[in-house]
Amino acid sequence: MKNSMKNLMVVTMLLCGITFGQEAVASTEDSSVKVSGEFSTDITFGDTVTFVSPYSGLTLSGDGWELSTNLSDGMVNIEEAKYSWSLTDDVTLTFGSQAEPYGIAWGLHRPSNNSFVSSPREHTVTNGLGVSVNKYGVGADFFYGGSTEDVLEDSTGVVLEEGSQHWGTRVSYGLSLFGVDSEIGLSLNSNEAQLIDVSSNGSVLGFPYDVSFEYDLAAEDEAGESVTSYWLRGSVTPDFAKGAYLLFGYSSEEVLTYGVGYKCSDNMKVITEFNSGLKDADGNDVENDFSIRASYSF
Repeated sequence: MKNSMKNLMVVTMLLCGITFGQEAVASTEDSSVKVSGEFSTDITFGDTVTFVSPYSGLTLSGDGWELSTNLSDGMVNIEEAKYSWSLTDDVTLTFGSQAEPYGIAWGLHRPSNNSFVSSPREHTVTNGLGVSVNKYGVGADFFYGGSTEDVLEDSTGVVLEEGSQHWGTRVSYGLSLFGVDSEIGLSLNSNEAQLIDVSSNGSVLGFPYDVSFEYDLAAEDEAGESVTSYWLRGSVTPDFAKGAYLLFGYSSEEVLTYGVGYKCSDNMKVITEFNSGLKDADGNDVENDFSIRASYSF
C-alpha cells in the first residue's frame, strides 16, 4: 500500500510538471519574456520521517531584467528583482534586489543548481547597486546597499533591527587547462567577513567531475573565539552510469555527506543523500539521516 501511494505521488507530480512546463513554453514562444521554474519534494528518514516541499519557484526574465520568486508557507516571496545594464563588454551594473557577492553558495537552494539534497549554507539577498568586471580571467564583483531605516515591530514600534548600509566584494581568477576549468575567489565585506572559495570541473581519466570548497577565515563561535569553518562538496559522473552520479562532501562540523543522484531526463532528477555525524538541536547524534529528493524544472 505504501509503495503504491509513493508511486502515485511521483507519477502525479511528473505529469503535472510536464503539463505546466509545456503550457509555459507555448505561452512565451512569441514573447520576449522567458519563463522558467522548478519544484521538488524531499523525504527525510531520521529520528522521524518527514515529507516537505523545500522549493517551488518561478523565474521571469527578459532583456537585462530578472524576477525570481518562491512559494513558502502559502506566501509568494521575491528572491531577486534586478535589472542589469552592460556599460561595456566587460563591465555590468546591476540595480535592485540581488545576491551579495560572497563565495559560491548562491543558487544552491534551488534544486536545479544543486546536485545534493541539502545546501552547505544560506546566502543573503539585499537591495542595492552591484558592479561586475571581467577581463582576462579576472573577475571583480562589488555591492553596496541596505537601508538606514530601522525595522520596527508593527504593534509596539520596538526596534527589531537597526538599519545599516554595507558593502561586499568578491575577486576571482579563473583558469582553463587540459580540459579542466578552475577558479579561486576571495570575498570580503563591511561585517569583517573573509571567505576563500575554490571550484573546479572537468574530466580526469574519462570521469567527469565537479568540486566546490569554501573556507571562512573570520568564523567565530558564540563567545567570539575564532573557529574553523569550511565545507567541501563534489560529484563524479561516469559515462557508463547513464545519468547516475556519485556525491561526496565533508564540513568542519565533521558531517560526512554522500549519496547517489540520477538524471531521469533534462528536466527531472532524483537524489539520495546520507549524512554521518549530524547532530540535532540538543547536540545529540542523529543515528540515521537519509533523504530522497525528486525535483522537476522547466
